[in-house]
Amino acid sequence: QLIAGLASGYEYFGLKSYPLTYFMADQVSGSSSLFIIIILVFFSGELVWRDRDVQVNEVIDSTPHNTLVPLFAKTLSLFSLSIVIHFILVIIAIIYQLINGYSNIELSLYFKDYLYNMFPVYLTMCAILVSIQVIVNHKYLGYMVSVILLLGFDIILLIMDINSNMLSIGSSPYMIYSDLNGFGPSNIGVFWFNLYWVLFASFLLTLSGMIWNRGTQKTFKERLKSVKGNTNKSYSIIVLVNGFLWVLTASFVFYNTQILNTYKSSDEYEKLAVDYEKKYKKFKNLPFPKLIDAKYNIDIFPKNKKANVSGDLTVYNQHDVSIDSIFLNINKQWNLNFDFPNASIISKDEKHGVLFYKIDPPVYPGDTLVVKFENKYETKGFSNGGETTSIVKNGSFLNNGEILPEIGYNSFKEIGDKNKRKKLGLPPKERMPELEINCGPNCDKNYLTGAFSDYINVESIVSTSNDQIAIAPGSLIKQWKKNDRNYFHYKLDHPSQNFYSFISGQYEVAKRKWKDVDIEIYYDSKHSVNIEMMLNAVERSLEYYTQNFGPYYHKQARIIEFPRFSNFAQAFPGTMPYSESFGFIINLEDEKDNNVIDAVIAHEMAHQWWAHQLIGADMQGSTMMSEAFSEYSALMTLKKLAKTPMKMREFLKYDHDRYLRGRSGELEKELPLYKVENQQYIHYGKGSVILYALQDYIGEDKVNSAMKEFLEKYRYKTPYPRSIDFIEILETRVPDTLKYLIDDWFREITLYDNRLKTATAKELKNGKYEVEIDIEAYKIKADSVGNENKVSLNEWIDIGVFSDSDEENLIHQKRVQIVDSIMSFTMIVDSLPVKAAVDPRHILIDRVYSDNVK
Repeated sequence: QLIAGLASGYEYFGLKSYPLTYFMADQVSGSSSLFIIIILVFFSGELVWRDRDVQVNEVIDSTPHNTLVPLFAKTLSLFSLSIVIHFILVIIAIIYQLINGYSNIELSLYFKDYLYNMFPVYLTMCAILVSIQVIVNHKYLGYMVSVILLLGFDIILLIMDINSNMLSIGSSPYMIYSDLNGFGPSNIGVFWFNLYWVLFASFLLTLSGMIWNRGTQKTFKERLKSVKGNTNKSYSIIVLVNGFLWVLTASFVFYNTQILNTYKSSDEYEKLAVDYEKKYKKFKNLPFPKLIDAKYNIDIFPKNKKANVSGDLTVYNQHDVSIDSIFLNINKQWNLNFDFPNASIISKDEKHGVLFYKIDPPVYPGDTLVVKFENKYETKGFSNGGETTSIVKNGSFLNNGEILPEIGYNSFKEIGDKNKRKKLGLPPKERMPELEINCGPNCDKNYLTGAFSDYINVESIVSTSNDQIAIAPGSLIKQWKKNDRNYFHYKLDHPSQNFYSFISGQYEVAKRKWKDVDIEIYYDSKHSVNIEMMLNAVERSLEYYTQNFGPYYHKQARIIEFPRFSNFAQAFPGTMPYSESFGFIINLEDEKDNNVIDAVIAHEMAHQWWAHQLIGADMQGSTMMSEAFSEYSALMTLKKLAKTPMKMREFLKYDHDRYLRGRSGELEKELPLYKVENQQYIHYGKGSVILYALQDYIGEDKVNSAMKEFLEKYRYKTPYPRSIDFIEILETRVPDTLKYLIDDWFREITLYDNRLKTATAKELKNGKYEVEIDIEAYKIKADSVGNENKVSLNEWIDIGVFSDSDEENLIHQKRVQIVDSIMSFTMIVDSLPVKAAVDPRHILIDRVYSDNVK
């Protein structure tokens, strides 16, 4: 299993990461843990019962030894077995690293990973398994109890909705190694839980020794009666000390995880969601002012895992009515003090984190107010599930949504599953408001920040420890040191979406100038291998997007590495956080492979236009204008790099398959692209393939000019645009003969089922070759619940010929009109044809592509 996992560890676009030691350690632990548990269960019985099986137990039991000696000997023997297996797997992982030419092997990391993660778990299990065999005193009943306790008990806890790591044997909070952050974020909690379980196992083992069956077979009752005779005073003291230390540790763990840091079960969260909806949904349309300006003072303390935030928020009443009350949702993990002028608190719901304020005198239409706030986060002890990944010793990543309270009713707190809603007596929940032909209030808010804000000014002063750099949105105005801390003053160059982050870490910085834009990469010193490619990718994106869509409105384009607690890249105004386990360590040495660096960076850079300069109204179709447009833009930058037309087929196949997989797993309803409801498989997968195909049919310049005109009309403006506004502009670029594509691809759900039935070739007298093919083609229209109907054909579809079996050299291609399900075509080619194909570049959404080639 380990070797299979190492060999098939593909990351993205068919590319692998370098075999970093932490990846190898993850693979070793992940592939071995279940098998080692099974082996330990089996050999625990073999070890305890071996003496009796060969009938030498009475001889051994009659010798004057302490009962602890055989117990600990058997436990350590069992434990050594887990060590041997684990480190043999480590050797295999090291060999794999060397075979792949990777020489930066961190032996100490293999050891530490085992010491922190596996050592206490296996030691605990070994002691408990030996104890079970001793207490039960029957090998096969002992096996049954062991399996129930180690594997079945977790299922029982799951059914009972109990999530405490104090009950699941060997469990501890979430911890993962990162090159940026080391072991974290919950290393303290993991230590105490490991100590708790090792002490419990030690106590159980010594306790079981008191009823160890020495001599002839005895009943459990007889063994209990012989406890006094089997144990002396020193043995009893050992048991009591073990028990006392375990109870002391258990009390400390219980205090931290059940009192100091409480948590809720999934049933409790579900009940909270239902109560919140029933209690507060009536306030959904309560008017509240919009944020227009934000000034922050943020102090990050990485080593103490705490942060102090204060700020001034300028808000504006854009409504025609006065605002006499305000509804706040707060993050209960933070300590918020909120100073709204003339506001007094009238209701505080700690259970739901809801505050109601009365404003007297009210905020009149057109009024502007400055609201002051303070928000503090401090890590207290340790929790059952693990500590925050937002504030860590290196690579803190604070989102503004985490810092600021949310104004108004939050529909994201509602239960989304339609079956659960029905069971709980709740009305059906729509994923997004319906697309409006006549634009109403929903066009005054965007799908990202709702009615809370439009485009705002942001200014920040961020401080951090003296060995770290803090990054915030905007240009760096000033940098200084004070009280052994680093301070950074940032200000946005252009009003932007109220969607940004504050990051702090120990970074190397790579810089490049492109016109008046500073390209900056903030990265860990261990991850320098792809930095030059990243700079190239940002520059390439800036060139293509400014040329085709318009100016870039920030003075910097930053990529910032963050720890691998999550695996994503994200676009904020002028800044793009990027996980260390993503592009920084992908192996791009083979230039023939797909360049994931270019793909992802181009997508996130495209968001600086599609989502930050223009964003859709809060209704169906809005994510088409951010995610589909960005993925299409990324594909077009990759097209410029592709050396052959077939290279793009690999990228298109990724998005094509994403769409087909997604629609097969749709639980509610699939919608046409122009009505997409934040369904990733549609806006990422289908949207990008459709736009790419459209530029192939009508021309790149026409699609891009339509997007540019759309952007110029709505750039940094409200009311926000709708998908139909773009389609209206796009239709002017499409020739009459291809107008059907707008309906088929945007307004409806259209699939193709093309296949090549036969393909033959013969050499002509002039040295050329005649290729004859028979095509079977269908166009299928689907509704939102998957019902499909074949419709009449009048399509323009490509056919082509390859000169190689790998389908890399397309020597002939032409676009033909398909008007019947069965048709034949002839092509003349200059060199030997090896394969023929329908839609050879894979630009149409074909349900089964494998039958398109012969």
